[in-house]
Amino acid sequence: MPDRVELFRRIERQHIRDQLSVLGLQSVDGLVLRLLSREGQLRQEDIVLRLVLDKGAVARSVARLEESGLAVRQVSDQCRREKLVSLSPAGAAMAEKIQDILDEWRRICLQGFTPEERTQYETFLMRIMENVKNFKEGENTNG
Repeated sequence: MPDRVELFRRIERQHIRDQLSVLGLQSVDGLVLRLLSREGQLRQEDIVLRLVLDKGAVARSVARLEESGLAVRQVSDQCRREKLVSLSPAGAAMAEKIQDILDEWRRICLQGFTPEERTQYETFLMRIMENVKNFKEGENTNG
């Protein structure tokens, strides 16, 4: 089973990477845009924490997004050292395109599944995510 999961994840990453490259984006750029789309304005440090990515990777991504007009970076009023990042209108439109890519991937993956099977899948996925979250937080519960 691990080999099938690994193969699935590899194909998924490649598909999404290919689709994002058509839009002129790297994978990390897509992650940052989606997060900002959901959360609104965030500190760069919060992006790092929420996406569990390297500070340098996030800084490079934010710089690329700002340079391409998809994100806006400004200094925080509370702390001059903090950078706040938000989407520009073009960034919001790009986030919608990214969501379309993810919706299409989901459609591909779930074709032929009944509504009940889709619900069951979502339930299992939520349980898996809760287990991973607990593990990540150091609350590794065996069960």
